[in-house]
Amino acid sequence: MSVIKRKLQVFVSSTFSDLLDERQAAVEAILEAGHIPAGMELFAAANESQLETIYRWIDECDIYMLILGGRYGTIEPKSQLSYTELEFQYAALHEKPHFSIVISENALDRKVRDHGTSVVELSNRTQFDSFKCRVMSKTSSFFEDRKDIKLSILKSLRKIDADENLHGWVSGELFAQQVKQIDELKGGLSDALDQSHRSHQLTAELHASKAHNDQLLQRLANAQAQ
Repeated sequence: MSVIKRKLQVFVSSTFSDLLDERQAAVEAILEAGHIPAGMELFAAANESQLETIYRWIDECDIYMLILGGRYGTIEPKSQLSYTELEFQYAALHEKPHFSIVISENALDRKVRDHGTSVVELSNRTQFDSFKCRVMSKTSSFFEDRKDIKLSILKSLRKIDADENLHGWVSGELFAQQVKQIDELKGGLSDALDQSHRSHQLTAELHASKAHNDQLLQRLANAQAQ
């Protein structure tokens, strides 16, 4: 029976406007690996109901990944933490398989030269530095450019994809093929069991016939001896 190729759904977390190109590279890498990207392009992080939506998406994804640039991100009013950090905390709390890629100092310096200080955190620097330390204490790596992003994602996905505990997603067509193969195996097993049962019956009948013949031969031998 062939093994179904599952597609893993990957939640891509990051700040947005400062990492548009990096997010695009991540989406391309996930698709090239044969998996499904999901992230903030599908919703706007603006209030508590949106936060609940984000959490639901993380729940429904198989893997959480973070792209950390130089910004801390939009602050959620109640917790006074950024939505990006809340996503990271939620994934860790629920033991979601995860990994992070973090912009290198050289790459961040280039972004500042190209785009100005809008790509670095100025208002919440202490919170950003604390968050970055927590990110770096988990599974993480640095990136310099799009190539690094893609290579890191492909490597991480291959490693996580080896975990048989992840369910992933399977197309309806492939699932139907698998069900058909299982039914065929069941049918073959049923036929084999029937044949085995008939074989046991025949063997028992042969043993009984042999025993009966042995008794007749013994009686005949006794009669001749008399």
